Amino acid sequence: MDPANPPTVPELLAQMDAGWAKFHSKLQATRSERLEDHIGEGWTRKQMVAHVGTWHDLTVDRLGGLMSTGEPAGLEEHEDAINARAARAATGRTTGEIVQGVEDSFRRLRRQVSLLTEEQLAAHDWWAASIVRGNSFGHYEEHLADLG
Repeated sequence: MDPANPPTVPELLAQMDAGWAKFHSKLQATRSERLEDHIGEGWTRKQMVAHVGTWHDLTVDRLGGLMSTGEPAGLEEHEDAINARAARAATGRTTGEIVQGVEDSFRRLRRQVSLLTEEQLAAHDWWAASIVRGNSFGHYEEHLADLG
């Protein structure tokens, strides 16, 4: 985040929407059987998509904590454990279920962000803006190449 130009809630939502549109479009253009292919780190594309949805859901929960208590909510597990759990959870699920899951998780995240006040967004040195960026449009950009 640029400290000289911090985002407002509408600006953050616009960044999320733009990043999601690009990621989702590429996901929709990827044939179902290609989602079963392995990519870097031994994951399949399907597991990577499930991983994105997992981080959406964690962000919803963490923002909810901020909204309830006024304090940032940390992670209860190490990032590697979260990622491994997301990959395991994708095993045995269809690609359609995974795609539907990430779409649903994006809608939940977008709704949660829309409920933030400008004060909550700015609190704790822009903590909420930072985790939203890292787990939405920043995250999509990181994984666009994985959709090949």
